[in-house]
Amino acid sequence: MKKRGGVWACWLVVLAVAASLVLSGYRAATLPRGCTIDGEDVSGMTVAQARAHILRALQEDVKDSSLTIEARGREYVFRAPMLAVRTNLDAVLAKAQGEAGEYVLEKELVLLKMEDTLRGICDECYQKSRAASAIFTPNGGMPFRYEREIAGRYADGRQLKEDVLRALESGGGRVSVRVYTVRPRVTLERVREQTKRLSTFSTRYADGGSRAHNIALAAQKIDGTVLEAGETFSFNETVGARTKKNGFESAPIIQDGAFTSGIGGGVCQVSTTVYNAALLAGMQVSEYHPHSLAVGYVEPSFDAMVNGSECDLKFINRTGGKIYLTAKAKSGTLTIAVYGVSEGVSYERKSVVLERVAPPEPQVREGDTDCEIRAEKEGLRSEGYLIRRTAKGEEVLCLRRDRYAPVQGIVQKSSQNLSEGKAFQYLAFDC
Repeated sequence: MKKRGGVWACWLVVLAVAASLVLSGYRAATLPRGCTIDGEDVSGMTVAQARAHILRALQEDVKDSSLTIEARGREYVFRAPMLAVRTNLDAVLAKAQGEAGEYVLEKELVLLKMEDTLRGICDECYQKSRAASAIFTPNGGMPFRYEREIAGRYADGRQLKEDVLRALESGGGRVSVRVYTVRPRVTLERVREQTKRLSTFSTRYADGGSRAHNIALAAQKIDGTVLEAGETFSFNETVGARTKKNGFESAPIIQDGAFTSGIGGGVCQVSTTVYNAALLAGMQVSEYHPHSLAVGYVEPSFDAMVNGSECDLKFINRTGGKIYLTAKAKSGTLTIAVYGVSEGVSYERKSVVLERVAPPEPQVREGDTDCEIRAEKEGLRSEGYLIRRTAKGEEVLCLRRDRYAPVQGIVQKSSQNLSEGKAFQYLAFDC
């Protein structure tokens, strides 16, 4: 029994020591008496209890706080829980465990996820600027469709962050985002200045038939041409080979000083019309060729003959900007227009006939009826001038001097009239 009693005595000692240690640890985990944090008495509370108590008090302090950010008429309002208080509470609690006293927290009002939030506001303020533009629509009713410029804008994110931090230091308040406007350099007015009509020139032709078809086809291939600054226009490259494969038909042409029939007849009227429009637009003509015979659709010394081999019409765009060409052939009228940057210069053409050369006597052929096979045409010696007018005055430039051969007429007379020596009467044409 004594032995058993000794064992129990040992256990009682162990239990007493354990209880003493537990009670000692419990007392160490509570805050001493006379301990206050921000005016709140936390004496005898555990650290966890004190933390929860102080946090509730801080939440009460911040619930009436707000931050308003105004951006382009829109308001972004932030309250708890987006607004919170950051403190050194854990450090104060650690210190308060060992020493009683009146502790004051270091506190600051913060906007949670501030960087992402402010970046999002700035992104909503942002708008990319867009320059005005001209869309060339040669196939439409008007040659250009215009789009007005759009001003860009951006928010000053760095300044916004500084203003928000300053407001938070004061417990909240109102902040306005500084938004700046970026004006595009290319405005609608500037685009319109770059697409002014520089010139237009028209010639007439007989509507219907193969010649009219060729004129319309060549005009269609030129319509919508755009030349960059310094670029050279080539009629032959733009229109392509005058072949049946490319859609051209046989019609009257001038070849070897005579009127004959050939594929693409009538295309020279298109090149001539382009030539005159280019002159009136101030283009630098680098290649042209006169016809051997004068033509009826333009004044002497203002024609421009082309063929598919060695003869081309070329001019260079020296305006410093793009130029745009439209070509319309409709109801017997061919019109070429040139658009681009105006230099404030106007041009006028002047044709001067220096000499007229009578054709030789017509050649007479015998036939069944009296008719004119080929009309006679006088020859010419002429000069072409371009009058250039600016604000300072005008300048007369001699462009070219030309000679056009006369054409001997060919008439057909019936055998009876020919034997009787009767004078020829123009009873029929193109027999």
